[in-house]
Amino acid sequence: MYAIEFEATIENGMIPIPPQYLAHLQPRLKVIVMQEEPAEKQEEVTPTCKRKDKFFARMEQHRFVLPPDYRFKREDLYDRT
Repeated sequence: MYAIEFEATIENGMIPIPPQYLAHLQPRLKVIVMQEEPAEKQEEVTPTCKRKDKFFARMEQHRFVLPPDYRFKREDLYDRT
């Protein structure tokens, strides 16, 4: 399998193939479409605070509740039973 690359504009729901490639193409193709992101998305940089908010929102979905009388003991930290 070999690849050709060209840029095209969609016209009436169809992507025109440049004539120089038409003679060499077989009737059955594998098509991969790659689209540039719109300019406003390319310029948008996710600030650190937004990433943190997303992280904590995901963490909040995995909450667990400890009993009210639970006390963490430092020696339990190293207990490997």
